Amino acid sequence: MFKRNVMMVIALLLILTAALSGCGSGGGSTKVKIGEVTRSVFYAPEYVALEKGFFKDEGLDVDLQTTAGGDKTMTALLSGAVDVALVGRKLLSMCTSKDRMTL
Repeated sequence: MFKRNVMMVIALLLILTAALSGCGSGGGSTKVKIGEVTRSVFYAPEYVALEKGFFKDEGLDVDLQTTAGGDKTMTALLSGAVDVALVGRKLLSMCTSKDRMTL
């Protein structure tokens, strides 16, 4: 279970990086606000990428915000306060199954 969750986070970060890498505007950096539920080992690849400057190398100015729980992270995403929300798949499936959010 732990290995699967780590692999999901790594996959999410790779998808995020790939999706946003083409969003640059001619040499300037693109501001991206990421909301995470909590500081966790599951997000270790993200912390390493921030520390090593990988996002900056791709023209992304990442602002990492830790919220106080999944509900607040999803509220921030839906209200536009963050661009990307790192939440567990259970919360995401609950939101989509109740038509609170469409993907």
